[in-house]
Amino acid sequence: MVYPGRPSTGCQTCRSRRIKCDETRPHCNACTRSGRVCPGYPHPLDVVLRPQKAFNRRSGNTASASTAQSLPKRDEVDARPDPSSSSNSPSSELSPQPFYPVTSGPIISPQVPGGLYLPMEETVTALFFNSYIYTPRDPLIRAGSMEFLPQLYGAAPFGSALRMSSLAVAYFGVAAWTRQESLLRSAQQCFGKALSLTRLALQGNIEQNYDDILMTLMLLYIYEEFISIKENKPSPKHHLRGAIALINTCRPERRSSALSDTLTNAIQGEIVFSAIDGSLPLLRTPEVWPFSPCIPELASSRLMTISTALVNLRERWMKFSACADVTNLDEVETLLSDARNIDDQFIAWTQSLPKHWEPIRATFLPQSVREAGAYQGRCDCYVDLWVAETWDNYRTFRLTVLNIIFRCLCLLPSRVEDLESTIATIRTLATDICASVPFYLGSQTGSMQITDERVQYPSATGEAKQSPQHMAPFVGGWFIRPSLESLCSMENLPEDMVDWAKGQVLRIHRIYTTGLIQH
Repeated sequence: MVYPGRPSTGCQTCRSRRIKCDETRPHCNACTRSGRVCPGYPHPLDVVLRPQKAFNRRSGNTASASTAQSLPKRDEVDARPDPSSSSNSPSSELSPQPFYPVTSGPIISPQVPGGLYLPMEETVTALFFNSYIYTPRDPLIRAGSMEFLPQLYGAAPFGSALRMSSLAVAYFGVAAWTRQESLLRSAQQCFGKALSLTRLALQGNIEQNYDDILMTLMLLYIYEEFISIKENKPSPKHHLRGAIALINTCRPERRSSALSDTLTNAIQGEIVFSAIDGSLPLLRTPEVWPFSPCIPELASSRLMTISTALVNLRERWMKFSACADVTNLDEVETLLSDARNIDDQFIAWTQSLPKHWEPIRATFLPQSVREAGAYQGRCDCYVDLWVAETWDNYRTFRLTVLNIIFRCLCLLPSRVEDLESTIATIRTLATDICASVPFYLGSQTGSMQITDERVQYPSATGEAKQSPQHMAPFVGGWFIRPSLESLCSMENLPEDMVDWAKGQVLRIHRIYTTGLIQH
């Protein structure tokens, strides 16, 4: 029988004969019965990554490269329950995965024995973990909640809420990158199962399973954000609100573990980013704020601690600007003073950074990168993607403060010089954000194979090189997108910069959601 289905994981002999392979291990029955030699089966990773003529891209994926190939469809997720699973959470014994040193060379994928078969869900999670989590980062970057995920996922029972939410995010991440709708369907299935299982978990012993439930809510929130991007609509942030409510109801001593503290810090960061997004309503401030302690020796932690003051500042400004009496100059002066105090703390943060954190102007900027997007032909390079993201977070935070400072100055008399200085600083910070875009995205303009090596990147060494930070294809666009979107609605920016930023946001959408976006 001729097999007309999607790309097969059967043996090469059956595929050549165009018959359905039963994939019996170690040799299929079709080859055995016909006296042929069964060559075995391709590893699922090879199937996922290989080019397929049937899925040729309709448009170029780099500014100078030819069309890349899409990936084959795969089977649906296996969500079998584990009868031996226990309700006890092992998360309190976990520690984050070790970071690769900044000076590490290219990341080498571990060799998998050719005869070993992995289910599709294991292949997708391996791709997700290796491409998103296991990337070089500076030791001054605080560990995020995702660093615990591989261990939590490995310890979670089959069919658990944590496992299903992890799979939902991983499937969507790979689907967004590869434009495979079959993986998107798997993501949707896992998300639906995770929702039902989370409702059940919330009816059980929340205190005992607090870490697992909070991580699950964080993953559901991430998936919720992915969907809002895919459907081009604001995120309702239901699961972020649920995570905040869970933190508020938990005893402080229960949040003392490394995982609990890291998850709390991640939720705290999302509250800050939500607060500085002018297009969204403010989330209800938690009862204790900030609720994650600072780690002074870590630069990223110090920055996030400073940024927590933005939540109350923006809330105060919105209440003031919404009232009829905007001529209350005493209140304007108070808001201006508080905003400047926060801005001074941000400036002091930059002065505390080590030399190797400073952005370096690219000396090698390929034409393909310029054509894909280099505002005014400028590009800055960083020691790694995480440092670049931290710098752009700083710029976005400061832009929020400076916008409030600008509006306060507009209400006060005789502040022309201060207004001009504030506008100049706003434009400098915005230009610095634009200059980081080529470092994240290189010459890529559309979805393509994860292993495609045609994407070119800028360099501060004067020569082309594939540096370790560019071995993580899932990360770059997600990191820079919030900062770029903030520029799209920012006051006091040149019109050509705003148009350029909007174009780069569309570029990111093409890279990660082409073929998945609902029009």
